[in-house]
Amino acid sequence: MKYFYTFPILLIFFNLASCAKILAIWPSNGYSLFILGQGLMTELARRGHEVSVVSQFEPNEKIKNYETIKLPKTGGYNDSDDLINWPTYNLFSLQKLSLDIGLRYAEALFEKKIIKELIDSNRTFDLVIVDNYCNEAHMAFAEHFKAPLIVFSSQPVSDINYHFIGNLKLPSISPLALTPNDNQMNFYERLRNSLVSVYDFVYKDLVYYPAQQALVDKYFPNKMDLKKIVTNTEIMLLFSHPLTTGPSLTTSAVAEVGGFQIVSKKLPNDIQRILDGAEHGAVLVSLGTNIQCTSLSKEQFNMFINAFRKFRQRFLWKCSVEIPNKPDNVYLFKWMPQTDILAHNNTIAFVTHSGLLSTTEAIHFGVPMICIPVFGDQIQNSIRVQKKGIGERLSFLDLTENDLYEAIKKVITNPSYKEKMQRVSKMFRDQPSKPLDRAIHAVEYVLKYKPGPLLRSPALSLWWFQLYMLDVLLFIFVSVVLLYLFISLVLRKLFISKKQNKRKTA
Repeated sequence: MKYFYTFPILLIFFNLASCAKILAIWPSNGYSLFILGQGLMTELARRGHEVSVVSQFEPNEKIKNYETIKLPKTGGYNDSDDLINWPTYNLFSLQKLSLDIGLRYAEALFEKKIIKELIDSNRTFDLVIVDNYCNEAHMAFAEHFKAPLIVFSSQPVSDINYHFIGNLKLPSISPLALTPNDNQMNFYERLRNSLVSVYDFVYKDLVYYPAQQALVDKYFPNKMDLKKIVTNTEIMLLFSHPLTTGPSLTTSAVAEVGGFQIVSKKLPNDIQRILDGAEHGAVLVSLGTNIQCTSLSKEQFNMFINAFRKFRQRFLWKCSVEIPNKPDNVYLFKWMPQTDILAHNNTIAFVTHSGLLSTTEAIHFGVPMICIPVFGDQIQNSIRVQKKGIGERLSFLDLTENDLYEAIKKVITNPSYKEKMQRVSKMFRDQPSKPLDRAIHAVEYVLKYKPGPLLRSPALSLWWFQLYMLDVLLFIFVSVVLLYLFISLVLRKLFISKKQNKRKTA
């Protein structure tokens, strides 16, 4: 009897020992990115870890072990008019613009009083997870709290994150995130990608990284080498999958977890009735969180409405504008549960900005897309969708009512889109483990083992010219040239000597 409580006490002690204090930095003012952070951190909290999330957003319900370090609205880049005109910029300007935006976001976080208090606090953490988009300075929280670092990226391996884990980046098959290319490029596209890649490398080395280092020097009490911090990343979690972002070269320190946020729930009663009653099918319409329908001009807005009214299908549009004489087949909502609508059997198409979350969810549920990309990775995502034959792609700036009507009509009447999407969807869902389980395993693996250099790519210890064998190629070239010159010199001397001997004998 005296041993009756021994096992429960040991079990409780084991759980306490295996639970960790995790700090998550999720600074973006985009709610869609917070959805990913909330999904990951909520699951970690559910499994007993104590999570503290730096974010502008809070979960809709109280979660045990989940603390929000609430940020006021973070400054940065959130002008929808500029976003709409994004396609008019050249690629060099876009690359610089995105890096400059990242710098402004990074500094905006440090300027918040609550962050200064966090830095000056005596709190301790066992792990730091940073949501990354051109904010390397935020990774210094890991070194400041003497904790391992995990980087989360809502992108695949790209110019934004490849250097954290020593991934190879070949301009021939690795398009920059903002270019209108996938990983199969023709000669002109490879040339353009190479030129912009060189510009990106030089600008980062001379301007961007020193500016990120300056933020670390300014806001943290101890001097830290940011380059060393970012290359000490233990594992990088990527919201990617070969069928959503394309095949890529990744190291052993990468875990692809695209789609981990997808969970179907019960629909609200009003939306359930609309979808159940859609005998000809329903089309979901959403241009994302950054481009609201209020961002559209009156002509653009009417273009959408007039195209939708020509169909028998029902259109569910995330839009907060009230419309007099609204078509009976158009339903407007300030907010919609996108995932749950895509999961409904009567949803037959998705008019989307082709953000990666939306693209991933559409592929998961097998819903063909009409892509209207506006900025960022949306353009690249839409190109992949079109090449796979699982949707159509339109230009936002040149969009006409007829273009929109014809694209929707083509997708919902041509069975090939549905058939190809169903095949891709089955392949996407056929995975040996759930993406969320892989993400949690990666986090707990780092907590348990702190693998450090054991999983780190040897590329991190090489200069760029060593990594791409330029020094070896130069050595071979010089050796061949010297050997050629040496042999030429020897043969020339032999020829001259032989010629002189003939003259003497003559």
